[in-house]
Amino acid sequence: MVLMRFMSVLSVFGLALLTMSPAGAEDGVEVRIDEKSPALHMIVGKQSVFAVPAFEDYMEMFFDLCDAMELKIGGECQIYPMNAEIGLNAIATEQEGNRLIVYDRRLSPEVGYEGAMMIIAHELGHHYCHHLGKLEDPNLELEADRFAGAAMRNAGHKLDDALAAVHILDERPSKSHPARADRIAAITEGWNQPSLGKQCR
Repeated sequence: MVLMRFMSVLSVFGLALLTMSPAGAEDGVEVRIDEKSPALHMIVGKQSVFAVPAFEDYMEMFFDLCDAMELKIGGECQIYPMNAEIGLNAIATEQEGNRLIVYDRRLSPEVGYEGAMMIIAHELGHHYCHHLGKLEDPNLELEADRFAGAAMRNAGHKLDDALAAVHILDERPSKSHPARADRIAAITEGWNQPSLGKQCR
């Protein structure tokens, strides 16, 4: 089922992805990450990472989240879920016209299945809310958190599941990210009132 759905994604925009592949690599793409990249959750410093199509469980999470938020694969959910080692992080980014969610699978032992799904939902929220390319603003993170809380609720998960990854969030605010308590409040708000998840535009 997951393979069939991924093939439908490739049939919609697979040619663009193949043009991104480095020579001799048919199963992944080189993703550039630097200050010119339209990405959120920026990794410190310039680098290129080799990302591969998401493992089946992460792909299934992505499709479940799209379904939960009633996003069309050929429309608002026209996004590539990928896996790469990016410093125990996850990013929403765009490369050569292709929208990506890149998730570091090494996070999963720390956050569990539900935590991983929540992180992917958060990155999906950044894409849905058109945050890429905007100036750093903690409010963008709260919008993505509300979207993710709503997505988890709509996908049939408990509030505890939606909060499964919050222990890895910074307790104090930064220039780009709110404090952990504010993010917990936003996730909870989205979970309690799923209609708020899409009210970010």
